[in-house]
Amino acid sequence: MRTQQHCFQLRCLYFVSKVFLLTVIIGSCTSWYRFVFNKVSCNEKMSIKVGKSLPEEHPEKWMEYLSPDVTEQTQMKDLVIPGSHDSASFDLDPGSGRANDDTSNIELAEEKFERWFKTQNLDFTEQLKIGVRYFDLRTIKHPVTGNFHFVHGLFSHKTVEKYLKDIRRFLDKNKKEVVLLDFNHFYNMRKYNHRSLCTIIEKSFNEMMLNRKKSLYNNMTVSKITLSKLLELNARVIVLYGSANKCKDHEHIWSRDEVDILWPFTANKYSVVDNLIHEYKNLSRKDIIVVWPGILTPFEDDYYLERMKSFSNLQEFVTPILEIMVEWIKSRPNIPFNIISADFVEEHDFIKTVIRANNKPL
Repeated sequence: MRTQQHCFQLRCLYFVSKVFLLTVIIGSCTSWYRFVFNKVSCNEKMSIKVGKSLPEEHPEKWMEYLSPDVTEQTQMKDLVIPGSHDSASFDLDPGSGRANDDTSNIELAEEKFERWFKTQNLDFTEQLKIGVRYFDLRTIKHPVTGNFHFVHGLFSHKTVEKYLKDIRRFLDKNKKEVVLLDFNHFYNMRKYNHRSLCTIIEKSFNEMMLNRKKSLYNNMTVSKITLSKLLELNARVIVLYGSANKCKDHEHIWSRDEVDILWPFTANKYSVVDNLIHEYKNLSRKDIIVVWPGILTPFEDDYYLERMKSFSNLQEFVTPILEIMVEWIKSRPNIPFNIISADFVEEHDFIKTVIRANNKPL
């Protein structure tokens, strides 16, 4: 009897230990499951967080961070793009003498040339890294060397070709960014000079350029193409050229009929916004790329030269308009902004404000 009872107790103990062991195993597995699950959840949350990262937080690659509905549905004429005015004036050469361009009527002492004709501090690479995607380019054939230079009162130090290589290097590293190069002013150039310049431009970017002939054949224009389509075609450089009829055999050069620049024509910072709106309302075509320059410009009625005497350089004179432009953009007016350009683009959070305008209001 005692033996049977002892056996029974042993069996019970064995059964309880089995149950305990099983409980421990299940509990352990559950803990590991929760641990793994929690890790996955964290990763998923991180993934979601990265997915929601805003374009203005990544200025060097802001186009890459645009939402799919923007890249796939928004035409270039409706995309809000930061641009720089007189983009190449960061590298003027006082030693090369005064250039014969549109600034020739501005009378300045020689020692003031550089500080009053320089409208940008950052070079092309630096401008691209902070988000600039539209460049306003003025070109001149040097009367002595015959080389092409950028110009604004003074010649650029380097040739056009060398600066374009800087832009190319940035695009080689950033595969989802698109730039617009607007060659809109030319000086001391004949027809054969234009053909030579267009050849230099095409050699600089070749397979990276939007082909005009193929695009028009497929009813695609610069203003109506989307960012996703440009990336699909690997057409990440759009060249707008003021004398495109002189380069009609160059398939990658687009006419400036696709773009218009609104000029505020005032040196009064409080008049710029109203003047831009007035200029926009008077556009004959609005289905094109439109540049909104938030700049102060010489205009006789504003006593520009008199105003200049109160400031030590152009930057000091013009940057207050950036504050006004930034506040205007932030207010989300009922304005179809497209390209918004400025002098000294690094000032007053201008670039991030423009990029942020692509985000839909909550």
